[in-house]
Formats: sequence, C-alpha cells, structure tokens
Amino acid sequence: MAEKEDARVIRTRKIIEETTIILLTTQTDFSITDLLKRANVTRGTFYKYYRNKDHLISEVNNVLLLEFTQHIHGKFNLVKMIQAVSERAAFYNAVLNLNKDKDYFAALMSRMRTQMQAQLSTLDDEKVRRRQTFQWEIVTGGFWALIAKWLLEDMNLPQPDLLSDLIEILRINTSGWTQTGLSLFDFELSDSK
Repeated sequence: MAEKEDARVIRTRKIIEETTIILLTTQTDFSITDLLKRANVTRGTFYKYYRNKDHLISEVNNVLLLEFTQHIHGKFNLVKMIQAVSERAAFYNAVLNLNKDKDYFAALMSRMRTQMQAQLSTLDDEKVRRRQTFQWEIVTGGFWALIAKWLLEDMNLPQPDLLSDLIEILRINTSGWTQTGLSLFDFELSDSK
C-alpha cells in the first residue's frame, strides 16, 4: 500500500512548484538560489525532493500538463481548455508569446496528439482517419494562435466570445460533425457538463 504523503511535504512541494511557475514565467534562467530565496525554502529541503533544476522543471511541467490535459479526455473541451489557460494566463503568455519553457508546449502538443490518435484509432478507414487528423491539426493550430493573441491583448475578450470567434474563424458548420475531425472537440459555450 502506498504511503500517504505528509501535508507539510505536499505544501512545501506546492510552494516550490508555484514559485517555479512564476520564475519560468518571468525569467527562465533563474538559479536554485533565486528560487529558494523566493520560496523561503532551504537548499536541503529542495534537494530532498528534486535532483536539480532540470528535474524540478520537468516535474512542474508534468503537474501543469496533468492540470491541462484533464480537459482533453474524450472530446477536447474547448471551454475548459480556455479556462485552464486563463487561470495560468501569465505562464501561457510566456510559453506562447515569449517562447519560454519550450519543453512544456512540445509535451502538451504531444499529449494532445496522443489523445487525438487514441480517439481516431477506432476508425477503420485510413482515408477518413487522415482527414480527421488534418482537421484536428487545423482546429488545434487555430485554437492556440487565437489563445496566443488573446493573451497578448491581456484577455480583453470574454471567454465565450473567444470561443465564438474561434468557431467563426474556422467557419464551423454544426451539422455533419460525426464524419469530420470536429467531432473530437466540444464547442459548447456552456460549461454545464
């Protein structure tokens, strides 16, 4: 049986991780000393949980990936994806617009593609699968481009309007989705699910 983690350990790791996210957002070349000072954590405590800065960043990216990818199981829930980006707007702006933490976005796209491929693996027709993969890439590319612009403009557009703009930009017709890559996305404006 797995041992339960002490609440203090969880809290300390959370402080280190959240401070790392702030530093990744503002200055990717931060030192462990900068991190420790800002998080008010000792060097011994840091090395108790992380081997080095790269290990820490890898762990933080994994936490962020888990946080985000919970919205892509089954259909890709665009409303929840926008909300997740919004909750960490400074981080995503740094990743998308300032080219910081390149590993995170590459890993995120890899996980998104893996999920898409898993959904399409049930299709027998290779031609349909290729077409839906291509359409998925277009919607995803449009989504991230729109999100990057939205963040760059200080999220001055309400989230429902942002999703409506994505639908309009892609000129999405809501009929006949089952045979297209659009069936992999949830475009519903309400978050009542």
